[in-house]
Formats: sequence, C-alpha cells, structure tokens
Amino acid sequence: MNTPARKSSPWRRWTLYTAAVLLMSVSCGKKDPTSCGPEDLRYKYMKTVKNARADLYQSAGFVIEGGDAPLLCPFQLEKFSTYENTYVRGKPQPFKYRIWGRIFNCDACTTFGVGSSPYIVIDKIEKID
Repeated sequence: MNTPARKSSPWRRWTLYTAAVLLMSVSCGKKDPTSCGPEDLRYKYMKTVKNARADLYQSAGFVIEGGDAPLLCPFQLEKFSTYENTYVRGKPQPFKYRIWGRIFNCDACTTFGVGSSPYIVIDKIEKID
C-alpha cells in the first residue's frame, strides 16, 4: 500500500510560523522580571535606561547621571565583578560608562533602607575613555 507523502498547505505553514513568532515575542519580553532575579522575590518593571552615563560602585551597582543608583540584579553580579569601579564618593563623577538596561523594583528584597529597592539588568555597556 503506497500512500503519497502528505504536503503541508501554505495556510498551515503560515499558521505555524505566526504561532512561533507570537510565542517568541511573549516569552522574550523586555520587561520580564525573572531576568533580574529569582521569581519569588517579585521584581516589578519600573523603566528602561538608554545610553545613560554611569559609574560603577563596589561592583554592586551603578550611579546613573541624574540621580538613579540601582544595584545590579543578582543574576549579573558575577559578570561585572571584574569591571573597574569608577565611583568616588565626595568627588565629581567621571561617568566612565554608558549603559542600556531595565530597572526593576523589588519590594521583597532585603535592604538597609526604607522605600524602593531598584535593581538593574544591563543589556549593553560601553566604557568611555
């Protein structure tokens, strides 16, 4: 019994392609809080930072020109441990880095202060000489 091979219709291919694109766009969302740390800590997206001048302090976070000072997200701490710390307390800041990333707030994270606890996921970083 010879049965001819079944051919996919263009409609079926188009439907599968559309479904794949939709799934990828939903699962790779730029505001995904799990990109910052464990899901159980409840990170909430605050804002996106683009081409911002910043200094690294204690390999723990960035001081961004304009006042923000988010800590590095737990998943990125090791990545930036070898970068040069450029923040010097009490002196004018050189802002030796340009950063792009997303800032999240973590209400459930342990902190020393009261209020918001901003954390940043760095998507791109450039050193300025």
